[in-house]
Amino acid sequence: MDNPKKRSPDAEVQEAQVRSSGRQRKPTRQLLEIQMAKKAASTPTKLPGRKRGRPPKFAPTPSRPPEIETEIHFEGLPSKLDLQGATPDREDALDQSSEGILAIQQPVPSQVARGRPPARIIPTVTSAPQHNLEDDQNTKYHLKHLRSVLNNDYMEQLFVLLQKRIVNGLTRQRRLPLVGHDEGFQKVFQLLQQTINAGEGNSMLIIGARGSGKTTLVENAIFQAQSADARHHPEDFYVVRLNGFIHTDDKLALKEIWRQLGEQMQVDDETMAAKSNYADTLTSLLALLSHPTEHSGATADEGQTSKSVIFIIDEFDLFTSHPRQTLLYNLFDIAQSRKAPIAVLGLTTKVLVVESLEKRVKSRFSHRYVHLSLPKTFRAFQDICKSTLFCETSELDAGLLGTPENRELEESLMFRELHAAWSRYMTSVLTDDPAVAHMLGRIYAHTKSVPEFMSACLLPIVSMTPRNIPSAADFTSNTLPAPDSKLHILPGLSEIELALLIAAARLDIILDTDTCNFNMAYDEYTSLASRAKMLSSASGAAAVGGGARVWGRDVALGAWERLELLELLVPALGAGGGAAMAEVGRSGKLWKVDVGLEEIGASRLEMGSVMARWCKEI
Repeated sequence: MDNPKKRSPDAEVQEAQVRSSGRQRKPTRQLLEIQMAKKAASTPTKLPGRKRGRPPKFAPTPSRPPEIETEIHFEGLPSKLDLQGATPDREDALDQSSEGILAIQQPVPSQVARGRPPARIIPTVTSAPQHNLEDDQNTKYHLKHLRSVLNNDYMEQLFVLLQKRIVNGLTRQRRLPLVGHDEGFQKVFQLLQQTINAGEGNSMLIIGARGSGKTTLVENAIFQAQSADARHHPEDFYVVRLNGFIHTDDKLALKEIWRQLGEQMQVDDETMAAKSNYADTLTSLLALLSHPTEHSGATADEGQTSKSVIFIIDEFDLFTSHPRQTLLYNLFDIAQSRKAPIAVLGLTTKVLVVESLEKRVKSRFSHRYVHLSLPKTFRAFQDICKSTLFCETSELDAGLLGTPENRELEESLMFRELHAAWSRYMTSVLTDDPAVAHMLGRIYAHTKSVPEFMSACLLPIVSMTPRNIPSAADFTSNTLPAPDSKLHILPGLSEIELALLIAAARLDIILDTDTCNFNMAYDEYTSLASRAKMLSSASGAAAVGGGARVWGRDVALGAWERLELLELLVPALGAGGGAAMAEVGRSGKLWKVDVGLEEIGASRLEMGSVMARWCKEI
C-alpha cells in the first residue's frame, strides 16, 4: 500500500483555519503559539535605541527583583566580600559597622549579575575588632622592633626619659595633647590673644562633663599663647590658678592670688607678709591689677597696656556659693571696665551656673561660653586614650625634664626613633588586641572616662623596664578600681554607733591626726552629749537623738566593736599586735576612720538636730 504524501505545516494551518463552509475558523492556542514562534524566528533582534526627546530631570530608581527583597539566605556565603560593585550606601554601611553600629549587608548588583546567590541580610553588631593571626603577628613584629632599638645603654637611658614623660602625663604633671575640640580651642586662644596683645578684658565659661578635656583645652591654649608671644613679648602675662575644692572662701582665694602673683612678679617676702588681713589684701590686689594711669591721673597713651593676668578658676560653680560673691564681682568688674587687661576663664560642670550668679555679678559677665562634650564615637575615644601614652617630640616643656642635657637628649634623632617604635607598638596593642579593645569598649559604654583608662595604664608604665616591656595582659590585669564606699552602711547604724563615728571623725579635724582609739572617741562623745543636754535644758526643750542620753562605757565599747566589724574603722599601720595589744587593751588600740565628717553630714541620714550640728560645728 502506498504511503500518503506528507503535507507541510503551513498547509495544515491553512486547512485548520478554514471551515468547510468557507468561513474563517477561530485559531486555537496551539496555532497561536506556532505563529508567534515562526514570527520570532524570522524577525531579527534589534538593540534598544536611544529615545528621542528631552531626558527626565531625575533618573528613575531601578527596581530590584522581587526575589531579592523577600528571600533571606544564610548558606553559600562567599569567603570574601565583593566591593567592586558596591554603592556609596554600601560603603557607608561598612564604615559604620566598624564603629559598633548595627550593620545590614544589602545586595550588591554585581553579585546578582554574575549569578551569585541572591541578596543576604545578616545583622551583625561589632563592638570590637575581630581577633586574627595577622594582628598577633603585627604586635609581635612591633615588639621585636622596639627591643631591637633598645640595643645599647644610651638607648636604655632614653627609654627611661620616655617613661618619665609618659608617667608625668598620666599623673597630670605634664600637659597632654588635645584631641578634638578644635572649635573650642580657637575660641579660647582668640580670647587670650585679645587680652595679651590688645589689652582687652574678657571673661568666658567652659562647660563640660568631667573628663571632657576642659583643663587640657585651657592648658594647651595657654601654652600656644606663650609660644606665640615669647617671640615678640617675652613674659608678657601671668597665670593664676584657683580651685573651688581648695579655696573654699574668698579670703583663701585672695591670699592664693597674692601668693602666685608675688612669686611671678618676684615680690619680696616682707611686702607679702605685710598684707595679713582680708581688706589689705583686696586693696593691694586691686591696685596691682589696675592700670598705672589710674593712680597717676595721666591719660593713657594709645596702645599702652600693663601686663595681662589670666585667671583660671576650676570648679567655678563652687565660687558662686561664697557670701556675696565678692571675688567674682571684683574680677568681672575689672575685666568689664578695662581697668587692667585680665581674662577670667571659669571651668565648670554645671550648665545653668550663670543662674546662680547675683544680678550685679551677672551684669558684668561677658556671657561667652564654650561647651565641650564627651567623645561621641568609639574611634574618637580610642584616639584620645592613645594620645595619653605618647609624647610630642616637638614639645619641650621647661622644668619637667630637669637639666638642659635631658632636653638635648629628647631633641636627638635617637629619641625620635625610639618614640616612633614605641608609638607603633602601643598603637598595635590598643587597636589589635581583643582584651584591650574589650576594656576600652567597657569604659566607653559605661562612663567614657579617659582618667579611668589612665589609671589602668599607670602601674604597667611605672613598672616597665627596657627588658620588661608591658604587654596587652598587663594593661587589662593591673587596674586601679575606685574604692568602695561605706556610706550605704550608715542608715543601719544605731544612735550610739553613729554618735561614736561622728566623734571619731571630729577628732581627725580637731587634733589634726588620722588615728584615734576608743578612749579618745568616747571622751569626745560624752563631752558633746553633755553640752547638748545643758543647752537643751537652758532653752527649756528636751534633747532629741544622740544627746538625749549619755550611754555607758560598756555599751559604747560594744558599739565600737561593731564599727570595727563593719570596717568603718580601719586598723592603723604600726598599731602593733600580740603583746602590744594585750598591754593597751581593746580600748587603747589605734584605728583610722574610713568615712569623713563632711561625708556623714552630706549623706542625708535621718539623724537628730543635735548630731547634725555635730557634723557642721567644730
